[in-house]
Amino acid sequence: MGAPSGGAVAAVKELVKRALAESAFLLGTTIRVSTAEPAIALTFDDGPHPQDTPPLLDLLDRHGAKATFFVVGKSARRHPELIERIARAGHALGNHTWDHLSLPSLKGRYRRRQLTWTQEALGPHASGLFRPPYGEQTPGSRMDALRLGLRVVCWDVIAEDWRDDSPEVMLARIYRRLRRGSIVLFHDTLYSTIDERYSDRGPTLATVERLLQDLGDRYRFVTVPELLKLGRPVRWHWYHRSRLDWLKQVK
Repeated sequence: MGAPSGGAVAAVKELVKRALAESAFLLGTTIRVSTAEPAIALTFDDGPHPQDTPPLLDLLDRHGAKATFFVVGKSARRHPELIERIARAGHALGNHTWDHLSLPSLKGRYRRRQLTWTQEALGPHASGLFRPPYGEQTPGSRMDALRLGLRVVCWDVIAEDWRDDSPEVMLARIYRRLRRGSIVLFHDTLYSTIDERYSDRGPTLATVERLLQDLGDRYRFVTVPELLKLGRPVRWHWYHRSRLDWLKQVK
């Protein structure tokens, strides 16, 4: 019996891809929105921070842009005035766990406490959105979020602004994948890092400003909840286990 033809292999791959897409409808993680509207959701993880977050809020306000902030519960509890300011400006607030631990490394009960504590810290400003730290998730931690009524939102475009890349490098990385309905990952601060020199948010601010200037006349910058109303959520099986060798370097 001969090897399968190229057409047969392609057909099998297409069937597998379709089956994965269909099964992701219920348990998959939202990564973008399929929409004809010229809208993009900028998202910022790890805040709030009293020095790093306000300049970003000022920048977004100058451009009339809305964003979504996935905040760390411990920082939200410590800086309620920033949570109030974010909400008052019309931005959305999502859950990023209590103290930014990798969920696959935790037992289920403590994982759920991490999410619950953060929801309580956000109070009436909680949007019902959740993003796992480091993007690390297992089926078990995904089910924990589902049990607590949280929608898991990751991204399809990433700036990789936890390093010291220049704005030009980050913009090139973003533009390679950006499309209508994209969810873009940035960090307004770094709750943890492998090198303190990466904590400087200057390059991130410059990148966001260039993005708003370059695309402001063609796209609307909206919150994730607003984006979800504009089309069909694209979900995928997003499961990444803890990278223990890397996490050991995090400060």
